[in-house]
Amino acid sequence: MQFNEYLKECREENDLTQEQLVHDLYSHDIAHFEALDTGTLSKWERSLTKPKAAKQVSIIQYFQERTGMVLPCWDKYSSDEAAALICKAGMHNLIGKSKKHIYDFPSEMMSVDDMHVYPLRTFDRMDALLEMHMPLHQNINHESIQLSKEQFKEWALHPNSLFFACEYMDTFIGLSFTTKVKTAIFDKVLNFKMKRSEITTDDFAAHDEIGSNLMLGFFALNEKAATLLFIRYYAYLISNQKYIAEIGAISNSKEAIKLISNMNLEYVGHHMADDNVKIKAYRQTLAKTLASEYVVKMLLSNQECPEE
Repeated sequence: MQFNEYLKECREENDLTQEQLVHDLYSHDIAHFEALDTGTLSKWERSLTKPKAAKQVSIIQYFQERTGMVLPCWDKYSSDEAAALICKAGMHNLIGKSKKHIYDFPSEMMSVDDMHVYPLRTFDRMDALLEMHMPLHQNINHESIQLSKEQFKEWALHPNSLFFACEYMDTFIGLSFTTKVKTAIFDKVLNFKMKRSEITTDDFAAHDEIGSNLMLGFFALNEKAATLLFIRYYAYLISNQKYIAEIGAISNSKEAIKLISNMNLEYVGHHMADDNVKIKAYRQTLAKTLASEYVVKMLLSNQECPEE
């Protein structure tokens, strides 16, 4: 979806004329929309020009406030439909580069059309993939926040988990681990009152229960695989936005923290391990996570339309 389509669709879904939306945006954010008029808004809707990313974010925030939705006008999409609408180039910019999490396996000859992302529990080779993952998990994460192979397998098999594997021509090239837990459990983990390893499947939030998404691990053999894994993750967040309150993560990895920051998560505290390693906690509401400049460029990209 392009920005002009999103803007017009949201305006019409909310029964707003262009004049009404101009007035509302001015009242919502005078700093960004002081000079806005119906002529400019009309050009945005016709894709003759588009506002800068910061204004696009403010427009999403306006519709969030008006509708009470996390990502207004995207709430009707399934995970597959949302994934198809996400710009791969925009996602590539969000995940950035990470030598520990994204390797340099040659991808020039790989077509993303031949790459596929599936729930890990559907892989016949799940045990082998987890065995391969464990040294990476232990190398990246401090021992105080590590999970066992048995936990990864139990959680991967759970129907409410979000463990993804990416393959290319029957070759495994990436993994992504997150899970939705009950909000009270999420708070305990992010406040270092509970270890990730102490979470049980009883602490998972049901599909139709409001919970918070906890990021657990991620790595890919190249940037194309990383991009597809994160597209699938964001598509899940968008399609399940009614049931996700927050996103959070704890990490001691500088490269992981850079990615977490790009996702618009905020630092909320830290814990010093026994060996004086600092474990940092980050969290953010889903509404603020999705209303960010990185996400705007990922969801509402239009390369041909000049930015104001």
